[in-house]
Amino acid sequence: MTTLTIRAIYEEGKLRPLQPLPLQEHECVLLHVTREGVVQETSGLMDGLTPDIIREVAEGEEYSVLCS
Repeated sequence: MTTLTIRAIYEEGKLRPLQPLPLQEHECVLLHVTREGVVQETSGLMDGLTPDIIREVAEGEEYSVLCS
């Protein structure tokens, strides 16, 4: 295994993986940390909605600041 992408939470000054890791105890690793963006956090949020509802949300007043 050379590269492994995992999700983790930063809490109390430590990164906590959200799933078990295939590593030996005390094994040294190199980390590349990427913050999860809004797009990733909301991915799939509108799955199952009709195109009309999606259009209404996209063009709604609440999100109009994104189009100005």
